[in-house]
Amino acid sequence: MRAPRPLAAVALAFSIAACSKEKPWHEPLGAHLAHPIYQPGALLNLRSGPSPETVSALNASFPGATYAADQATGGKQIYDSTCAHCHPAGQLDGATFSNSWRNRRLYDLYSLISNTMPQDRPGSLTDSQYVNVIAYLLQRNQVPSGPARLSTDTLGMKKIRIDVGGAAPAAGGQ
Repeated sequence: MRAPRPLAAVALAFSIAACSKEKPWHEPLGAHLAHPIYQPGALLNLRSGPSPETVSALNASFPGATYAADQATGGKQIYDSTCAHCHPAGQLDGATFSNSWRNRRLYDLYSLISNTMPQDRPGSLTDSQYVNVIAYLLQRNQVPSGPARLSTDTLGMKKIRIDVGGAAPAAGGQ
């Protein structure tokens, strides 16, 4: 089958350009494909915005998350039936949890869990169920319950921080 003439002409032009010793293209407005100080094998910081330390300091001004005890109780039931298959006791407790989530916004944890868990059915729980699981994780990590319930309001979650220390969870996973 013969190629249409316009297509053949384009293919010929690309073939000639590819064989040329001169670059047939120019980098737009001085753009470069690699950063001038990039070293092969080095990690590039692709994160835009403030550093994690700055974010942590900003979040420290937000009030700490509180939850109602009944939310943690409901969260434990959901965790045991849905989450514990992949996340056994101890995996999301103590220093591991604290180092990852201390002074982070509650919304960050909610967003991660609600968009990726359970792994076989991400987003399959209700907002209240996800919030209850978070209440249970807070309880397991020595965050005391209080009079205020965790809300499913995601805008409000962005102004609440996770206030955990490095303490180990209480006996019995509670």
